Amino acid sequence: MINIAQDLTKALKLYSEDPAERRKEFYRYYSEKRVAHQFMQVEMLEGIDRFNLCEIGSYLGFATALFMAAGFRVKTIDAGPKEVLGPLKTESHTEKNVLDVTESDLTGQDVIVCCETLEHLQFDQARRVVEVFHNSDADWLLVSVPYHCPSADVRLQSSPIRSLLRWNVKLPQKMFKEFVPDTDPFGHKWELGYKGFPKKRLIEMLESTGYKVRKQSYVGTVRSLFVLCSKADV
Repeated sequence: MINIAQDLTKALKLYSEDPAERRKEFYRYYSEKRVAHQFMQVEMLEGIDRFNLCEIGSYLGFATALFMAAGFRVKTIDAGPKEVLGPLKTESHTEKNVLDVTESDLTGQDVIVCCETLEHLQFDQARRVVEVFHNSDADWLLVSVPYHCPSADVRLQSSPIRSLLRWNVKLPQKMFKEFVPDTDPFGHKWELGYKGFPKKRLIEMLESTGYKVRKQSYVGTVRSLFVLCSKADV
């Protein structure tokens, strides 16, 4: 089994060349808890009537397909080749590290979606990437990052076919701990909720680059904060 964090480029090459391996990883990665996160990306964009969308960090394309089904014209930028998306046919695909994305890569786009990506960069690097986003044509930006906050998610399902009880309770333990950055190049360098990384730090970073926060949401199953922003004059 490939360790995705340590061997991302090797994994992306494998999934682009071997459909059977891609399919296996698709079912492993997009578990029920992650599907809720993927759908939230589309739900956060409800009401936006401008449809050129650039998704950064598309991986195997679950959210990509949802964007397309919702009527967006999707361009993708990711570290892997377009073949990683399988049979999906987006408007275009650019194989590039997020740190190397330029304003010209985003020409003609209305919306940028960059979910579960910024935490893989040093925080000052993430800010510089967000500045590039703001200086591009796109008026809207949706980001999501890990957020350890007090939360409770309790679900009960009962039927003749299936009975299920799930509960997920998180207490604010991380706020007293320093986050230890992953030494792996593709690992997390920061997460919200830890000491020195309150939610307001991300909000202030987005606002300091010129964005206005329009909407926030949270998916407890994956402990992820969503923030939808627009340029201040939109």
